[in-house]
Amino acid sequence: MASTWDRPMKESFISAEASRLGMVQLASAVDEYGVIILQESAVPKGQLIRIFENRLRRAEARNDRDVTRLVTNLLSAFSDAESSEIKLIHVQVGKMDVMFYGEASGASILAAVILSGGDS
Repeated sequence: MASTWDRPMKESFISAEASRLGMVQLASAVDEYGVIILQESAVPKGQLIRIFENRLRRAEARNDRDVTRLVTNLLSAFSDAESSEIKLIHVQVGKMDVMFYGEASGASILAAVILSGGDS
């Protein structure tokens, strides 16, 4: 059986996962504008965790609470992943650039971060 990530991402799946993650504005934008996949890759889970642990240390050193909270939440999501790889999917939804972090199996999206264009 092919994984969700092997075929074009279904907009209804992305919308439902965004809603599940509490990102109602993003889910609405997916429903309204659709999704364009800009880039997709897979990274070993341990490598991604190490990268974000370094980002967390830098944010803590700068006393940047917002970044610390974001990175802590991402690390928690990555640690909870069942897969040994995490899919990174950079998409455009209307005017928003969004990074999705998902299970390699495609069963779920672990986290989503709006990179730009959030409330225009």
